[in-house]
Amino acid sequence: MLREIFFAQHFLLSYHAMANQDPEPPTERKRLDVSNPASAAEYDSWIDEKIRDAMARGAFDNLKNQGKPLNLARDPNVPEDVEMAYNLLKNAGYAPDWVETRKEIDAARAKLFAPLERFRAHPPKNADEYARTQNKLVEQFRVQAAELNKLIDTYNLKAPNMQVHLHRIRIEAEATAFLNSRAP
Repeated sequence: MLREIFFAQHFLLSYHAMANQDPEPPTERKRLDVSNPASAAEYDSWIDEKIRDAMARGAFDNLKNQGKPLNLARDPNVPEDVEMAYNLLKNAGYAPDWVETRKEIDAARAKLFAPLERFRAHPPKNADEYARTQNKLVEQFRVQAAELNKLIDTYNLKAPNMQVHLHRIRIEAEATAFLNSRAP
């Protein structure tokens, strides 16, 4: 936990320095001897000293959400090794790529099935027009569903764990169900 706090503090200091374009001179690097508790305590006091110096310079004066409590709730779908990075992205208003891809998939899925639902709700009265329109919709569905399946495959590769993976669209099963759903 201490390591994560240090990295977050280091990130904030680096980010603030870059934002103000006021680069700090390189500081000396200290090596932590984990076998020696005195060395760890010295390292902690060195970190505290750096933080106090930054506070004295006013490096934390204009931070976003200053004075507001931190949201420390843990997302169970985020692996522990990338949790801090995801939290930084979330707090900055960004989302991981796989989350954005999921939003894109949800929108594409709704767009894919919308013409089929409209056809079911308002079918043509003429039997020839019914068959022609139904076949045209099925062909469009097959092409668009194949593209959507590629996007789903990409999403499943990016997603952090299998709990959030999506099933591919069963193109032929959906097309057959649509063709058999209502006879003219």
